[in-house]
Amino acid sequence: MANDEPMGLIELDENLADIEKPKEVPPGKYTGEVQSVEEKPSAAGNIYFAVQFRIPPDELPADIADQYEDGALLYYNRIIKPRNRSDRRALFNLRKFIEALGLDANTTTVDPNDWMGRQSRLMVRMGKYQGEERAEIAAVEAAEPKAAPRGAVAAKAAAARETNARGRRRSAE
Repeated sequence: MANDEPMGLIELDENLADIEKPKEVPPGKYTGEVQSVEEKPSAAGNIYFAVQFRIPPDELPADIADQYEDGALLYYNRIIKPRNRSDRRALFNLRKFIEALGLDANTTTVDPNDWMGRQSRLMVRMGKYQGEERAEIAAVEAAEPKAAPRGAVAAKAAAARETNARGRRRSAE
């Protein structure tokens, strides 16, 4: 240990050998809230943000919700910290992530502390880690999809009606 203090005993309520793996969060879309953010080095030497999301129990299917009474915790480890302004892919991915958190991407500074408590829509899929199937976050999107402006929807519907009416008139001639 780094601080040279001895580690204490862990007292368990049941025999560790009797503990079974809980069911995984099934693939689907869930609303999750950022619980923690850490900078970590990747195997390739890049620094990335390990973002922990909590999916509340009421978002989970009923058959597994009781196994996650405090919610399911999943990590999203796909946001690389940009090294400089020429790191365009990392900058673009950071921008999309900031927008998915509902934060303003019109900025020249990013504070990962601002991510805490923010909600997003998580796309969860099954993946493998050390040979075991487990739930993982495949993508992070805005918590509520942005609705098209009312005028745009009305204009599109009117154009469709007009096209259909013209098509019917031509076929009737």
